[in-house]
Amino acid sequence: MTRKSRAISSIVFALCMGLLATAPMAGQATQPAGKLVLFGDLNAFAAPTNPNPCTARNRFKKGELVGFRLFAVDGGTGDAETSAEITVHISSGGRTYDLPTLFRGVPHKTPEGRDMPIRPGMWTTKWIVPDDAPTGTVTLSATARDKFGRTAEWKPLGGEPSFLTIVQ
Repeated sequence: MTRKSRAISSIVFALCMGLLATAPMAGQATQPAGKLVLFGDLNAFAAPTNPNPCTARNRFKKGELVGFRLFAVDGGTGDAETSAEITVHISSGGRTYDLPTLFRGVPHKTPEGRDMPIRPGMWTTKWIVPDDAPTGTVTLSATARDKFGRTAEWKPLGGEPSFLTIVQ
């Protein structure tokens, strides 16, 4: 092999090694395109047999089930960020409740063993209003963190009329 051939071979080898060192490996995540964005709403979660199983509302009585539907998206692409872990935070009656959410983009079963509907891009959790909860508005928020370390927070908008309210 001539000196020129060895030099070219060495340069090609070095370039290939450099490309391999910087290329993402199979299963390795690429960097996100934008900020993590979190938004959600409140619903009355009820059994599927109820004529209003998932009705948007913000006024609840003691003992009722408050449902939270949340969505985490990459602000650069608009795609759901399925690696996000979301927690709902509620302050009521001097107590704080930190409720983990369930990513609904994959199959799950209810505690009774029924299949839960798959809801791509959605996280849910629920809170039963305690019997000793004071009436009035409740402070709540949700926080999210994804595999890239991005964080986001959601708080209901619109002022007091749209906040979670305990009425009885």
